[in-house]
Amino acid sequence: THPPGTQFALLLFETPVTCPLNSIVIGSRFDTDIHSNTCRLAFQGRLLDPVERGAKETLQKLRVFKTKTRQGTIDRVVDDNTVIGRSLFKKETDITLFVGMKIETPSGNVGRIESAFGKSGKFKVYFPGGGLTGASGPLLLRFKRYVFDPTKKIIQS
Repeated sequence: THPPGTQFALLLFETPVTCPLNSIVIGSRFDTDIHSNTCRLAFQGRLLDPVERGAKETLQKLRVFKTKTRQGTIDRVVDDNTVIGRSLFKKETDITLFVGMKIETPSGNVGRIESAFGKSGKFKVYFPGGGLTGASGPLLLRFKRYVFDPTKKIIQS
C-alpha cells in the first residue's frame, strides 16, 4: 500500500532503459535555458514495476485513465426536476450506454440521464434536487476512459 496522495506515472521510452527495481528515477527538463533562474527538475520517484514493450495485459492492469468532459445544453425544461438536453450526443449514438450517468450544471445541480428523447440525439435528465424552473445553459458529462482498455468503457466515480 502507498500513503494517501501518492501519484504514479507510466514512462514509455523510445529505446529500452536498464534500471534495477526500486531505483530512484529523476526526470528533468532539458528544453529550458540553463542560464534562466528556473528549476529544471520535473519529477522524482522510485521504479516500482518494469513493463516490457508490447505487454498489453500488464498495461491493462495499470488502469491508466484520461478524464474527459462532454458538454451539451439544456434544450427545454419539462418540470422542476426534468430537462431535455441536446448537443451532447450525435444522432447515431446509442444513448442507452449513457443511461444512469451523472450530469452536472455549472451551478452544481447533479442529475442522471434517464433516457433518449426522440431520435435526434436529445436526452432526458432527472435532477432529484429540483430547482430547474427557467434553467438554461450547459450540461456537463464528466467521465474516465482507461487508455489501455480494449473495450473503451466509460466510467464515472
